[in-house]
Amino acid sequence: MGPNDKVIANIIADSQETTDCRDRLNRRQFLTQLAAGVGGIGGALSTLPAFAQLSSGQLQPDATTEAVSLTPVVEAIGKKVWENDQLNEDAVSELMDQAMMKLTGRSSAKEAWRDIVLPDDIVGIKINPLAGPELSTHSIIVDKIVEGLYGAGVLRKQIIIWDRFEEHLLNAGYPIKQDETDVRTFASDTEGIGYDDEVFYESEKDSVARRENESTRSRYSRIVTQQVDVLINVPVLKHHAMAGVSGCLKNLAFGSVDNTRRFHGKPIYCNPAIAEILEHKVLKEKLVLNIVDGLVASFDRGPTYHAESAWNYGGLFISADPVILDVLVLQTVNQKREEMELDSVSKLANHISTASKLDLGTNTLDQADLRQVEV
Repeated sequence: MGPNDKVIANIIADSQETTDCRDRLNRRQFLTQLAAGVGGIGGALSTLPAFAQLSSGQLQPDATTEAVSLTPVVEAIGKKVWENDQLNEDAVSELMDQAMMKLTGRSSAKEAWRDIVLPDDIVGIKINPLAGPELSTHSIIVDKIVEGLYGAGVLRKQIIIWDRFEEHLLNAGYPIKQDETDVRTFASDTEGIGYDDEVFYESEKDSVARRENESTRSRYSRIVTQQVDVLINVPVLKHHAMAGVSGCLKNLAFGSVDNTRRFHGKPIYCNPAIAEILEHKVLKEKLVLNIVDGLVASFDRGPTYHAESAWNYGGLFISADPVILDVLVLQTVNQKREEMELDSVSKLANHISTASKLDLGTNTLDQADLRQVEV
């Protein structure tokens, strides 16, 4: 964290407030609330792999659900991704290719990417660089996405890698590049970009003291309102002290608007803001793919990086549906927390069920076509 990074300083302060509040509950109270099914997702802990947990019936389908087309969901595990704590980029590349083929049913990665984008699309790749080089979206994954897009006919100059803050991009190893003849990398706070005064999310369901300039509006970045046609969301598999997990939903929602600190901490804990922000057509209608980077994951003290609460998971979750992927993220974090004798964070992750209720995706097993890849 840079010495003047107020964003991360605020996250740490808000996270500590959440932790202090939760610690005032004794263990019996905490477990009683957890058993009550607050949030309705992943309440029961399991030592099973993510897909096996889904199959175990933790996610109970609504009996009234009508027949729908199943959403392909891929969990890709790379047995050779990590070798003596060194990342094997060739293995990651192969894992990405195999996962994309499994997702689409195509016989080559090139054909798979053609199912995702059109040659004339302007593509925004939303990464998560907040936690620095150790726990941010890996450049090898971004490079593979760019390669896949190019193979599908999307010119490099039609690709934008982006986030909210330049400082976070730079700290994570993503230099700012605005040459319009090649892949560009910049942030919403980059000079000349900014936020759209005409496109915003307005809500008073927030913390009044944390509002920026006392505003109840969160404006959408001009990147999503004016510059890109489609979005590929590439979050990191990690814990979040206020939202339980920081996965697909939070990465895209809070990464696309300003004035988000007001939704952190009690009594909001990021819900329902995350889902309601994603409900806007500039995000919902443009999102075509989510790739959860689980090469390195965290189970505690997130969303910032702490070596003692991170591990080399070596996996990817991929789907067009951000909600079911966040269920997998939540279950994976909870599984690791159980191994470390920590409490489940399901009670903090209410935004996942809210997103499902707003038809942003499914959190029920009967609507997901679960596919596994091991390389």
